[in-house]
Amino acid sequence: MKKTLYDLKQLPIDYSFTINKNFDNFIAENNQFLVDKLITFTKSISDEKSIILLQGDKSSGKTHLCEAIKNYDNKITILINEDYLKFSTQEDYDILIIDNLDRLIINQNNEEYLFSLINEAILNSKSILVTTTKNIEDIKFTIPDLKSRLKWDLIFKINDLNDINKIRVLEKLAGDRGFNLTTKVSNFIMKNYRRDLFFLCNAIKTIDYNSLSEKNNITIPFVKKIMEYKNN
Repeated sequence: MKKTLYDLKQLPIDYSFTINKNFDNFIAENNQFLVDKLITFTKSISDEKSIILLQGDKSSGKTHLCEAIKNYDNKITILINEDYLKFSTQEDYDILIIDNLDRLIINQNNEEYLFSLINEAILNSKSILVTTTKNIEDIKFTIPDLKSRLKWDLIFKINDLNDINKIRVLEKLAGDRGFNLTTKVSNFIMKNYRRDLFFLCNAIKTIDYNSLSEKNNITIPFVKKIMEYKNN
């Protein structure tokens, strides 16, 4: 494989260029039922506790949906993730979101802390959304009651997109970064490279960086030049 100025394997996934993540710009397709449920979940505040466990592969859109709920009007949301793990329990909120829980419970202290947050939210009739990359049955909990709490109510799995919708994602991400990716180039990427969203999103980032540095248009020869062609 030829090394480029920005190698695909060296670039961490980054969705920061999509400034305002909301339900409208999430490509739902065969996940529309899930999106509708999350919108209802976000709108509703009642005395009944509601817990949603959402499992999805890497780059399937879990964090996008968490941000969509956080950005929804008139809701006070606490979002716990790898960048923001602690918050004051004195804060008032409507919805507790824990994104990528399986990546947060890396030690006993974290697991106990998250367990206490969830219990407190339940006692105070707060709505809770927890996302994981792994299936809950594959997560090694040291607190069995945490697992049982997460399985208490609704469990959803983000369905993988078909190739047509993955092309839509590619072209949308390219547009978010300020460049045009033609359907011809998108089809070439889908035909010749891995099709999982983690790879495809990183591919867009790689193309963007290299096109800026070399001031090239996004063509098939250019894409072949900066990415590993499957037949090489």
